[in-house]
Amino acid sequence: MKILLLNPPALNRPKKGKILIDSFPTVGLNYLYSCLKTNGYNCKLYDFFFESWVNIENILIEEYADVIGITCLTESRFNSFRLLSLIRKIRKKTIVIFGGHHSTHMYTQLLSKFSIDYIVLGEGEKKLLNLIRAIEGTIPIESVRGIAYRKNGVVIKNESGGEYNIINLDSLTFPISKEHIYMFEKYPPLNVIRPIEIKHLLHLPFVYERGKSTIIITSRGCPFNCQFCGTRSFWGNIYRFRSPENVVDEIEYYNKKFGFMFFRLWDYTFSLIPKRGIEICKEILKRNLKIYLACQTRADKITEDLVFWLKKAGCIFIGIGVESGSERVLKKINKQISIKSVIKAFSIFKKYNLPAYPFLMIGNPGESDESIHHTINLMKIINPYKIVTSITMVFPGTDLYKLAKKQGFIDDNYWLSSKPQPYYTYENSLKTLYKWEFEIQCYNKKIYQKIILKIISKLISLKDYIITSYLYNPSSNLKFIRIYDIIRNKFLKIFPTFGFFN
Repeated sequence: MKILLLNPPALNRPKKGKILIDSFPTVGLNYLYSCLKTNGYNCKLYDFFFESWVNIENILIEEYADVIGITCLTESRFNSFRLLSLIRKIRKKTIVIFGGHHSTHMYTQLLSKFSIDYIVLGEGEKKLLNLIRAIEGTIPIESVRGIAYRKNGVVIKNESGGEYNIINLDSLTFPISKEHIYMFEKYPPLNVIRPIEIKHLLHLPFVYERGKSTIIITSRGCPFNCQFCGTRSFWGNIYRFRSPENVVDEIEYYNKKFGFMFFRLWDYTFSLIPKRGIEICKEILKRNLKIYLACQTRADKITEDLVFWLKKAGCIFIGIGVESGSERVLKKINKQISIKSVIKAFSIFKKYNLPAYPFLMIGNPGESDESIHHTINLMKIINPYKIVTSITMVFPGTDLYKLAKKQGFIDDNYWLSSKPQPYYTYENSLKTLYKWEFEIQCYNKKIYQKIILKIISKLISLKDYIITSYLYNPSSNLKFIRIYDIIRNKFLKIFPTFGFFN
């Protein structure tokens, strides 16, 4: 039996804003691959993120697999569906398995509307392994917990009750193997993705320009239940973590075997247990590993000792889930942090000169001019080296999705379209949300001036290009002239004093 595991491409993916690309591929499928290979199965893994559909079709024809597993996330679901159609075109008898967050939360719809054979719900290693055994005929399909499928036209869900989640995460094989190093070569280097954070590493071109980077997952699950997040409904209610020694074993293996220099600790809340985070840092120092780290966590899980050891172990930046500067909004979205804890955390970062930035959301339920004003005031107090803003989106499996459905803002049929995940605009218009986002990004005069100068520079460049091109080919550039006029007019409505555009 030949098994393929596939990550769908980003090509032609419907999107709002830009597709977020980091300097490494995800490792979810790698964990599944390692599990199947360890148990003796003929398995291959393809990351199609940068591949063309023509190349993908050629690979599928050449491989001619018996079983294919596809990751299906909400933001890339339509490409997962297109990949499914391509597989059915090549070989109808191929058994297709879907997994991932979107599949887990929308399994009934997917099985009803698409020719998917099975869906693995939530954490996949044990469930996929047993599903493959059932497909082979070794065990009955009814005995495989934590999957969904069709039987006589009816969607069946085999409940798992969480017993198929892995408690001892140290037992997992490290996900990245020699066969998959080629995937990392397709992703952009750190100096493209994180130029601000690693600018002080210019003297180390191996890290700055060519240094391989990857993610390390040190835990699974989350004990919190933020309104906008579906993590808990995917991983279950149990928070599990790897031992510090096992985490650093993986870091050391990748560093010495493959030359990885930068590691993103990809937990939802890396420092949920600050003492454990310190132990990981001490273990890195004990082994004299010359590496660089980054992580993300919550403001209320930051201590002075943790930041001291993170800095010493090579941490070069850290992201903090702040979401809002309004206590009222934080309570409404069930964030369970206080503004005081945010201010305290950033004061510690400043003390130890560890760059930290807040993740901010605009447009959560209860958002208003007042709450935006509070967020701006908070930014003025903590004054981070940068901020990362996003307009609140609605995802399946979240409490926000339940609220949005109750409000009549969205229904399940939305996910059958090729539209991107929607912004939550039930309470405020998209125009207002964009305005608020801009106001937050320009929370101080220096940042405001930089953004305006950047916009002006781009407009001038566009104007020069159009004028030059128009001299050579007037008819083909009329469209660009119209676009320029639209952009200029919108800019001048906001900033009427810049008369040199007239």
